Amino acid sequence: MIESVKQFEILALATIYYNLGIIYKDCLGLQDLQVSLNNLSRSRELLRGNELDCNAILIAVKTLIAMSEIQETQRWLSEAVKLCLQYVAQNNVQSKPNYTFLADVSEEEDLRITLRLLYESIIERMEMIYSASGEMDEWIKTVHDCLNHRARIINPLYEVCEWSNVAITISTYFTNKLRFTEARNCLAAAEYMVGRIEEDSSYNANNDNTVKNLKAKVAAAWLLYVTDILRESYLYLQTSSVPTNQETPQELLFFTSLSEHLAYINYRITDLRVSNLDDAYAVTYFAVDQYNLASITFRELDNTIDHLDVIAKYASVFKYLASFTTDIHIQIHIHHHRTTFLHAIYNEYKQEASHVPERVSHLVAILEIWKDATQTLLFVIDRSGNFCGLYFAIQKELRYILTTLDSYKQ
Repeated sequence: MIESVKQFEILALATIYYNLGIIYKDCLGLQDLQVSLNNLSRSRELLRGNELDCNAILIAVKTLIAMSEIQETQRWLSEAVKLCLQYVAQNNVQSKPNYTFLADVSEEEDLRITLRLLYESIIERMEMIYSASGEMDEWIKTVHDCLNHRARIINPLYEVCEWSNVAITISTYFTNKLRFTEARNCLAAAEYMVGRIEEDSSYNANNDNTVKNLKAKVAAAWLLYVTDILRESYLYLQTSSVPTNQETPQELLFFTSLSEHLAYINYRITDLRVSNLDDAYAVTYFAVDQYNLASITFRELDNTIDHLDVIAKYASVFKYLASFTTDIHIQIHIHHHRTTFLHAIYNEYKQEASHVPERVSHLVAILEIWKDATQTLLFVIDRSGNFCGLYFAIQKELRYILTTLDSYKQ
């Protein structure tokens, strides 16, 4: 009894200091900000080291966020994230209303929702601070740790979607850093989570565009992954050395909490550079499946920006695929497939642009990619000294592309 009274008194006093800190924080004077920081620090010290209940955790996290708004530092935000992780990992946050006598809370809220929103604001603020300091790896690790803790215990549809979206973001970061093993693990986890949603009996696939779009985004991220593996493989074959921008992190970040579910998904695609045409074809077949999934869905949802993005990546896959063979016939076949694909995409968008003028900019983007593919094909044919009929046909195609581009740009 005495212990519970003591804890209540500590919580009440911490709340008072928090309220004073918030009141002074909104003042403009430097002295007021220092008073605010002093009061917030007292609130933090009172709660620090104690076993926090579901109400105290809210005050502690909000205190640290407020301190970070006064002092531009990662320290307070990292501490706030650790507190969130502590409670998330235990999964003991009750659906209990928070204190309504906090200075910046006007009505009762579900604590789980409040903490989730607070966590999102922490992550956004950390990204801003870490980006400015050039320490994005620390931010990525913090977010990854949180996802790993949450992976087994999230249930609501919106939370699983949010989780998967963040995993896709992290995978893109890893892919751009050429950390393919970690990127593959992230995408496998995101794909597994989407599968969980689709297996849920309460999920209605016909009425949920959010999940459809999410599934397409996972496929688009896989397409980026494949494109970068083929590009790096091509560069490696050209230079016979590891690309200078490839990173080797001290600690690999994996979703260990989902490891038994991800083995099959990981097995489908390599995380290593490829060195021959057969392996490059295997990677390309995987890319074709991902493109088809993403392309059909983005078109269905009228998501033109993402659709154009996957078109560019898909075209790049065949650009790099042709570099894994010295057989001129195979090279021409691959490049010709690429130009034919882009020609068909252009015709598709051209019909729409006649009704929707805003689509003209999309036509220009497609024409630029098509032009690059056509010029590459002409170079390969010219180098062979054969295929005169095809050479003149592609030359005519290139003139049409250049003329059309000029007309759109005028």
